[in-house]
Amino acid sequence: MRLLPRLGCPCRRDRSVAVLFALARGVAACCALTACANLTSPQQHTLTADARLQVAEAADASGDSELASSMYIQAAVSEPSNIALQMRCADALARYGKLAQARQILTERLRSNPGQPDLTRALALIDLIGGRPEQAIAGLDQVLAANPADLNALVDKAVALDLLGQHTAAQAIYTQVLATTPDDAATRNDLAMSQMLEGRTGEALQTLAPMQNADTSPQRLKVNLGILYAATGDHDRSRQLLGDHASDSNVEAIARAVASSPQN
Repeated sequence: MRLLPRLGCPCRRDRSVAVLFALARGVAACCALTACANLTSPQQHTLTADARLQVAEAADASGDSELASSMYIQAAVSEPSNIALQMRCADALARYGKLAQARQILTERLRSNPGQPDLTRALALIDLIGGRPEQAIAGLDQVLAANPADLNALVDKAVALDLLGQHTAAQAIYTQVLATTPDDAATRNDLAMSQMLEGRTGEALQTLAPMQNADTSPQRLKVNLGILYAATGDHDRSRQLLGDHASDSNVEAIARAVASSPQN
């Protein structure tokens, strides 16, 4: 969505954007502290929620994360019953590394919507990003208790188990998900990385190899596949996947690092 209509003179357009940002900063300065201190009480301010989101998106695009954060927080406060908006704002704050503020938004909304699955999973993901896998699993178990077939929550739980070193349990979940969605490249990649962490590089390679030529395979899957080829001694295929920047010494270093992983 365009923030402002296209103007004939770029200078005028630049000044218009600058003025809008200046006004938005003024609003943010007046009410951001109130919003952060009391997320349960929406305040009446000059900008509507949609307007705040437009300013936040424009600030985000321009690299002004502080203004964007303030406007996302105010947007969330202004419409506390809009769960999609709460999650969108929390996601943006998490991207900026403001995990405490993202967690506060989601926690406050869960107080008025206890057990709401989308909010619960979103909070679990914040815990996962913040290095709290045990808390993440507790939240994801609530989601799965209500819907055991929630594939996203299952994968999230498997990732948390991997972070705790519980690779066998994690791999059982990945395998369960892949039985339903065998072409899910992201989950297949997660399973292979879990196997690699255990030092089972041969199995990890077998897990990823079928996705090598798939058009939908993400680049990180191909990079990981290149690492696995290096670890199993196939340096030619490894270089093909890792690109020209992967020198012989780099490939050999990768191979040694992966091969030194403890075997289970």
